[in-house]
Amino acid sequence: MNARDWDRLAAAYEAEVCDIFVRDRRNVIGRWLKARGLLRGKRTVLDLGCGIGSFFKLYGRRFGRKTGTDHSRRMLQIAARRCRQVPDCHWQRADAQRLPPALRDYADLVVCSNVITFVSAAACRRAMRETVRAAKPGGWLLFILPALESHDVVVAFETGRPTAQRKRPTAIVRRDDRIQRFYTAAGARQLAAGAGLRSITVRQVWYPWCDEGITRPLRGHEPPWDWCVTARRPRPQASQSAS
Repeated sequence: MNARDWDRLAAAYEAEVCDIFVRDRRNVIGRWLKARGLLRGKRTVLDLGCGIGSFFKLYGRRFGRKTGTDHSRRMLQIAARRCRQVPDCHWQRADAQRLPPALRDYADLVVCSNVITFVSAAACRRAMRETVRAAKPGGWLLFILPALESHDVVVAFETGRPTAQRKRPTAIVRRDDRIQRFYTAAGARQLAAGAGLRSITVRQVWYPWCDEGITRPLRGHEPPWDWCVTARRPRPQASQSAS
């Protein structure tokens, strides 16, 4: 999807797109932020592909300077309105594959939710490289990626067919009118490792069945999920040796 597509979707975003920061009913993301001490000390945050600003609306008061970028002007307008009571929020239109130089080495925490989902693998690598550069050396990154295993479970539930057996770490999936790259757990880890990140953890963030249009799930089935990938940008070798 391009910027124009997201501009059209912006007004209905809350109803039509699973906003994982809102739908994270088990507070997986919040507990990770707290455990890493990121909710203390008024740290600098960049939300790359911020959409309608849900991360800042939920957690923004616990951080210092906050910058949200998106390639959709309409999304940024809605985000600014929703977060008008949250102090020190700044909004900037930017392409995830070509971030402004001012955002290099910028943030203690970079959040990137369902952005590295391009059909083109080269585009995913470019966006990943830019995202990593935006974190300060030693800074943390939090990625949300669509889970291929979850998608396959939902499809099996809907069709009654066996769950697909995947041999590749990613796959291109059509959902309604959107085409995106989905990741297995191994694929999500490979994406982070390939960008040179360290301290990589891949965990599930569950959301309600109704977000998949399923109102009567089978008992005993875990709800659908996205992958939450957390990792750290390494410090330069000289800095590591000095410390």
